[in-house]
Amino acid sequence: MRRLGYLVIWVWIRTALTFYFSKIKIEGLHNVPSGKPIMFLANHQNALLDALLIATHCSRKPYFLTRSDVFKTTVLKAFFEFLQMIPVYRIRDGKKSLVGNNAIFERCSKLLQGREAILLFPEGNHSLKRRVRPLSKGFTRILFLALENNPSLDIGIVPIGVNYANAEKFPDKAALYYGKEIRVQDFFNKEDLSGSVGRLKEEVYHQLKKLTTHIEEESSYGDIVRKLDSANVHYLDPVAVNLILEKEAFPDHKSIGKLEIGPKNYILKAVFFILNFPMIIIWSQLIKPKVSEPEFLSTTRFMYGLIFYPFFYLLLFAGMLIFLNWPFALIVCIAHLTLNIALVKLWWKG
Repeated sequence: MRRLGYLVIWVWIRTALTFYFSKIKIEGLHNVPSGKPIMFLANHQNALLDALLIATHCSRKPYFLTRSDVFKTTVLKAFFEFLQMIPVYRIRDGKKSLVGNNAIFERCSKLLQGREAILLFPEGNHSLKRRVRPLSKGFTRILFLALENNPSLDIGIVPIGVNYANAEKFPDKAALYYGKEIRVQDFFNKEDLSGSVGRLKEEVYHQLKKLTTHIEEESSYGDIVRKLDSANVHYLDPVAVNLILEKEAFPDHKSIGKLEIGPKNYILKAVFFILNFPMIIIWSQLIKPKVSEPEFLSTTRFMYGLIFYPFFYLLLFAGMLIFLNWPFALIVCIAHLTLNIALVKLWWKG
């Protein structure tokens, strides 16, 4: 029953993500090994959407560490546990709460010894900035604890670059780049744990910078982003974008992948607005103003659609039953949904 419930929720979320993004690009999935303990380490830009994209577009079924403050009620705690989410405590939760991480790390160690997969975001927080921030050492504690408990355990790290065309906007495009496996045993030295931590963090950091757009210069970040945007670079191709940054050779031509500005786009937007008028009004007037952090904007928008669109279509179906019999009412709802999907896919070119 648990497996069936997980599958239903997995299909529901993956389907919703397909509707939300006009394109989801997956590269390097062949780098994910099966049948062995794996830790996925990804950059963190777009709050919960990062985890949902990976969890639904991966050949493994990972557990993933989540900030503890979302486990506020007994119901939410039970639901998140069902989704294989594990709370992790941060300094902002209070120094005393950090003691709870010892049990969490021990649990993760046992999961790895059971050949499970775990997803972490080693930057420790999220930011919409296109750069990989310094990594915390929490993931090394879990990995090395597992090796101390079982020195022969062959644990692999698979770095993941999470990329968005424009994370705050809808519709958006996303790309996941799975990097080559890093063998943890090659970095573990029980006699020099401090050095082992430093070397492993540096290797993961180096790999993540290759899998997503990384703008090194903090002071001139804004200027560089404006140059990249004006050049219409394809952010779903981080290798090409990082090469531009490395050579400082910003192209002056428009590349495929940016939002098309013109009559076609405005017409599509107008049709989408008419079809979804009630949902858009509720979002723009009641929900969006309450989102204080831009990093949570896309996640809140997605969760709003995930939860309330089923009710929207139930009401639409009920309304159509006033004028039509149920087969034609169902056809109207399916046609409405299909047109919505088509509009999202056509909104972007390329």
